Amino acid sequence: MSKVLNLSERQDAEGSWHMVLKDVCGWCGCAYLVAEDDHDLVWEPGRHHDKQCSDDACECHTRARVGKRHDEW
Repeated sequence: MSKVLNLSERQDAEGSWHMVLKDVCGWCGCAYLVAEDDHDLVWEPGRHHDKQCSDDACECHTRARVGKRHDEW
């Protein structure tokens, strides 16, 4: 029997829906979401900080991309 994943969905900046997976910021350790079908499409935490956050000035907090690609600001 195969397993079925129940992934969350998020809408990107252009209005398309994507299933998302959790990932961790390599700079500060906070969790963010990445599109399952396009790993450059992210939903960063913005003002939210995880308990283990090591850098409040990290770009995932100060310049958060929400439903945008890593190369878009």
